[in-house]
Amino acid sequence: MSDGLIMHLSGPFQSYGGPAQANLRPTYRQPTRSALTGMIACCLGRERDADNTDLAQLSYTIRVDRPGTILADFHTVGGNHDPVFGLTTAEGKTRDAPIVSTRYYLSDAAFTLAVTGPTPVLDLTAQALTHPVWAPYLGRRSCPPDTPLLLTRSNHALEDLDHIPLHRPTTHRTGPVTYVHDSAPTLAAPSSSQLHDQPVPGHHRAWTTRPIWEQQRTIPAPNGGLGTAWLNALADHLGIPTPAKEDHL
Repeated sequence: MSDGLIMHLSGPFQSYGGPAQANLRPTYRQPTRSALTGMIACCLGRERDADNTDLAQLSYTIRVDRPGTILADFHTVGGNHDPVFGLTTAEGKTRDAPIVSTRYYLSDAAFTLAVTGPTPVLDLTAQALTHPVWAPYLGRRSCPPDTPLLLTRSNHALEDLDHIPLHRPTTHRTGPVTYVHDSAPTLAAPSSSQLHDQPVPGHHRAWTTRPIWEQQRTIPAPNGGLGTAWLNALADHLGIPTPAKEDHL
């Protein structure tokens, strides 16, 4: 038994920042722990420097429904003396030259997550995701979600993750699905790689490295389609009446 939540993250764009290199702002290929902690803290209405020690107790298993594709954005800010459009410095002046960077995004990606942890923290998280204080976003403020973040509460979250319809076209070929675990899925399984995304308690914008475990698994979940088709497939799976069904009751 694994008391937990089933979350879903999808949208036109997502971005889960890896270590910046000069003016390059990369993204990891899946949601990071720091991004997930920040998202929940945002929904709770917490400030950036808030103590999120309670949220650090949550564990995430990520199912990659659609990996998406990497998209690069040539990004400029400021670069003139116009008091309206210019970029103001800390001294109150405007910059002559723009700040230029290349920022990377995941385009058209979708992830379904099993979230487990202490019941009081799960209760807090479920309430925040259902009634957020501040609007959540998928890594950056320019990346809003296009589906509800919280799909359901579950007494068997890890097991149920194998059955939630996949958010991808029904014409997609069947085959193994990628899972990303933040703890070993089987006893003594070696980690696949490391991510520099573990928030350091009590330190604003500081992270440490942690191992992750990736595996390919064949699961019973069907391809649910995209958009409304997936929402209807999800509603069928969860036993939630849809407007079309209610019309025929």
